[in-house]
Amino acid sequence: MRCRRSLVLLAPVFSLALAACTQAPQASQPQPAEAAAPAAQAAAAAPATPAAPACLHEQFDTFLKHFGNEIALQETATADPLRDSYVDAGAEPEPKTVEKQLPLAEVEWPVMPDPATLAGRGREMTVTAQADGQMQVLMRTPDTSDQQVYTFARTPCWTLVSRADESI
Repeated sequence: MRCRRSLVLLAPVFSLALAACTQAPQASQPQPAEAAAPAAQAAAAAPATPAAPACLHEQFDTFLKHFGNEIALQETATADPLRDSYVDAGAEPEPKTVEKQLPLAEVEWPVMPDPATLAGRGREMTVTAQADGQMQVLMRTPDTSDQQVYTFARTPCWTLVSRADESI
């Protein structure tokens, strides 16, 4: 009986510890102590493992170098769906921007060129922090309309959330 009371008292503590390890926030729902006890017993029986870092690249400049160079990272750090837009130069009476939600299965890789290769192709890049915490990467060819804007947000790790090709 004494052991059962100890588990009932420790169950909320284990529940909080387990909740802190989840990746996505979940609505907290109070559980009766008896329903939480099996979870507490399972947590006590599980071997302790060190927590993996939440994000491989916390600093945006480091993330951007890897994102541009590693297609595998692009595939895991691109939103599904990706907000995608381009200028329809043939629209009448004048060009217009076309926006769509592009499912990840339809994204062509690489989704963004490697920033390290831009200078060799006569292109330049500008990174701008936005007021809402997002980061915008502008890649363009000077003196032309060739311009693309990539927007990244922390969700919780850096993720490409939109791509806009503003070229005409």
